[in-house]
Amino acid sequence: MNAISEKEEFDKFVERMAKIRELSSPPLYDFDDAADYSERLKRNFETIGKLAEKNRLMLEEVLYPLLKSKDALPEETVNAMTDFSEKLVSLAEDVTEFENLDLPIMYLVAEKLVQNAKESGTEKEKICRMDGAILAAYSMMNMTERIFADTSISDKYKKRGLEIGKEFLDYMKKENFLSIEDEEMRETVLTNARFSTCMYEHTADAGENEYELALLEDLYKIPDDEFYRSAVPKFDWNYYKIRTLGYILQSTDMGNFRGFTKDQIKRIVTAAEEMEALESTDPEYFRNINGHGSTPVFCARNRYLLGTITEQEYRKVLLDIYDKRDNKDVGVDGNFDNVLVPLEILSILRDRELTSEDKKLVKQLYQDISAYMFRMPNAGALSFVMEYFSEVVQTFIEVPGGITFEDFALQSLAALHPPTYIHSMMVGQISSCLCGHLIDIKPELLIRVLDCKNADEVSEKKEEILSFTYHASVCHDFGKIPIIDTIFVYGRKLLDDEFDIIKTHPKTGYVMMKQYESTKAYADVALGHHRWYDDSKGYPDSFKTAESPLKTIIDIVLCADCMDAATDSVGRSYNKGKTLDDYIKEVREGSGTRYAPWLLELFDREDVCAELKKLLTEGREETYRDTYRLLKKVKEKAKNDKGADKW
Repeated sequence: MNAISEKEEFDKFVERMAKIRELSSPPLYDFDDAADYSERLKRNFETIGKLAEKNRLMLEEVLYPLLKSKDALPEETVNAMTDFSEKLVSLAEDVTEFENLDLPIMYLVAEKLVQNAKESGTEKEKICRMDGAILAAYSMMNMTERIFADTSISDKYKKRGLEIGKEFLDYMKKENFLSIEDEEMRETVLTNARFSTCMYEHTADAGENEYELALLEDLYKIPDDEFYRSAVPKFDWNYYKIRTLGYILQSTDMGNFRGFTKDQIKRIVTAAEEMEALESTDPEYFRNINGHGSTPVFCARNRYLLGTITEQEYRKVLLDIYDKRDNKDVGVDGNFDNVLVPLEILSILRDRELTSEDKKLVKQLYQDISAYMFRMPNAGALSFVMEYFSEVVQTFIEVPGGITFEDFALQSLAALHPPTYIHSMMVGQISSCLCGHLIDIKPELLIRVLDCKNADEVSEKKEEILSFTYHASVCHDFGKIPIIDTIFVYGRKLLDDEFDIIKTHPKTGYVMMKQYESTKAYADVALGHHRWYDDSKGYPDSFKTAESPLKTIIDIVLCADCMDAATDSVGRSYNKGKTLDDYIKEVREGSGTRYAPWLLELFDREDVCAELKKLLTEGREETYRDTYRLLKKVKEKAKNDKGADKW
């Protein structure tokens, strides 16, 4: 295939991925009513299936052979792959630079281009390709850092980013800097030497904290060195300085989890003062720098951590910023104001005795954040805002009379990915059906659930057990919320690393749910819903479901989860949904291994199958419509609601 056709194939892949993203979470203004939403969503996924097939073909026939090739890539191919990589991160001018259409593929392409440049390219080409590769490594690190239940995946990308960053820092040495003949490449080295420090984000390591801070302080002094100023005379040094100071200010985090010392925070506050002084020299210029609106937040945070302003003063700064926010701004600054700022406010309130006013504020902030997130799937900045929103979910404050974690997490799924929300609702209904019939014919299997001591007690508590099963079932995929942009991958098969990411969601859900009164009783179900009945396969392999008092409910949810996935075409872009009879055949084949053998007794009953068929047709249709009504309700509420302004 020649280079021109490669570029055409790459461009078509990007266009299809953008279309797939749009079709999977369509904006509500596209629909007339709930019935239209239901029908159109199904048609959308039929279209997604066709687009995905073309994308898989392109990857198998065009891209993957290039990635595996040991030969030097022709210049035309390198150019086509470079353009492809850039478009996978940002499709159009009105899309923030932080958005991605297919970040894992972009990472593979960037790595191949670096390898090719080092083996057969010029110094200029090598620096260009490293520029793309460090962004890819950082973006993958950021995405996988949200998997707090397993840091090993993120560590891999951090290590790679630091390797590339070290090469840029080596280029910064005076004996190496002038060997770069192209002035534009010198600017690239300056930019990425600074950017390499971002690989230390969220690291709670005293040695790394000091190294990062000292390195940033040294890099900030670079513009004062005539050697560098004369080497890149056209460079925008003001931009360089403001970004470097911004990195220093962002080194700390809410509550100082990273553990910076008072002396280090004092140095950071000094940087904040320099930032404010620099801004005053040209307010209009600095105001227009993308993302710079967060500066007052980080300045206040570090002064609070140092103790030069009180908690009340810090809180007032945050609430003043929040009061002025635009809740319709889904760009970078809007993300800061609508998600980061309330997250900062909530961090002040966490782990303390809350007053009645505090409780009202907490409730309102979560309502505001939830409403804002309903704007995000089609806004072009989902991946960026997820860095903060995943922290909102992971550090949720559940107070009596407020929003429960269960409700907030369900709203989050509905906002970020309606197909996953619909799936959760369906698993709840299917599980309740199976559990109800199981109690009727084999109540002894649910002994230990809700502390039932015998079969009679199980029968007496049938309604309580059904309610428990339903809620446990709808919560089973909460661990997917931090990795929702991985769930968005419909255009191709999952890469190995992506499958590793997906496999973390049961443990992530377990860890989150265990913290809250509304969900802690269901945590074992989230942890075990991908484990086989006989514990021979599935994940996580460290959890033995037989040891849980919820073993039978876990087995029910496993079945319900697989049943909905198998019979629904939405979300299965590469396969048409099976019939219930086809799925039951699958259960028969896996009886005693993957599936509990008593399931066959349920499926042999006509009343059970009739109820399930109704759920999978009329029930699913109603779930689509309920989802539309929920989305519509939140959207209408968000139109003019400024929420916490009165605080």
